[in-house]
Amino acid sequence: MIRKTATLMCALVGALAVLSALQGFASADEPGFVAEWSVKPEFDGKKKLRKSISGAACAPVSPPVCAVALDEKQRTQFFTIDGDRIVPGKSMRLLPKELDGAKTGEIDAEGAAYGDGFFYIVGSHGLSRKKAEFNQSSFFLFRFPVDGETGHPEFEFSKKKFAPEIERTDALRGILKGAPDPIGQYAEKPLGEGSGGVNIEGLAYRDGRLYIGLRGPSVGGLSFLRSVNVDALFFNSKPDLDVIELALGSGNGVRDLAAVSDGLIVLSGPVQSKGTYALHHLSLPSLTLSKLADLKMPDKDYKAETVLVLAEGAETVKILIMYDGAKDGGPREYLLTK
Repeated sequence: MIRKTATLMCALVGALAVLSALQGFASADEPGFVAEWSVKPEFDGKKKLRKSISGAACAPVSPPVCAVALDEKQRTQFFTIDGDRIVPGKSMRLLPKELDGAKTGEIDAEGAAYGDGFFYIVGSHGLSRKKAEFNQSSFFLFRFPVDGETGHPEFEFSKKKFAPEIERTDALRGILKGAPDPIGQYAEKPLGEGSGGVNIEGLAYRDGRLYIGLRGPSVGGLSFLRSVNVDALFFNSKPDLDVIELALGSGNGVRDLAAVSDGLIVLSGPVQSKGTYALHHLSLPSLTLSKLADLKMPDKDYKAETVLVLAEGAETVKILIMYDGAKDGGPREYLLTK
């Protein structure tokens, strides 16, 4: 089943009034912007790895404990939030060095989510951008349990040794290939051509389901979410599958997702390398899609690829944006109306 969102709406007059009241928190040229955050100490690794943050999610503990998706290497790294500062912690290897006697590659992680005691990290499930090559390691969804009070794993882990408590599944590959067109039609096709092959860039958890945001394809101004019950992925339960169409505009796709009480926050951006970025609110189950804000990139080489919900009110949502291409994600805080 394919479900269509309502026509993309501009911010309502009432929402504009609330934004006006928040001008003390916003910069003059970017409504909703609050402040840049600091990161101390630095994230692990060389500069290339530190510039590869492509998603993050937090366990709802105090202070929040979060995990990042990195599109380089085979690991995740934890961090906590202290006021307006990100405090990186330990790194954890997600994949063994070998599978079935063959050396594993980079997992190309592009999305992270948290739900019901588990963190989830998902690979791109797409062909390599430059050479359109298949890499088995990027076609996995990982999950691992954490303590409900601390947000940390109770098992031993390191960035060098794989821990058996980390689960993985390749079931999403078949779910994407078997999806109604155009998703199925563009599965495992090159991202850099035409409408863009299927490439996961967003992940969110709500009510026992994972919502998978697709950067590509973009067809007729529409982008797509694929959702599935978690039990079908890890317990072989009967799949309950859904497709949601998002009217994000020609050449735009999903760059990240985050769950809120009444739906999802959608970070949109270009399918290809150049274009604009924006934040949207998708109301569930009504599927009403409304734009919250257009985003300005702090640098021409930055790509907004992470959205974290810091706090949520009846009409407002506090959001943290992080950027692929920025060392340590270059976090920036926004306060917006839903």
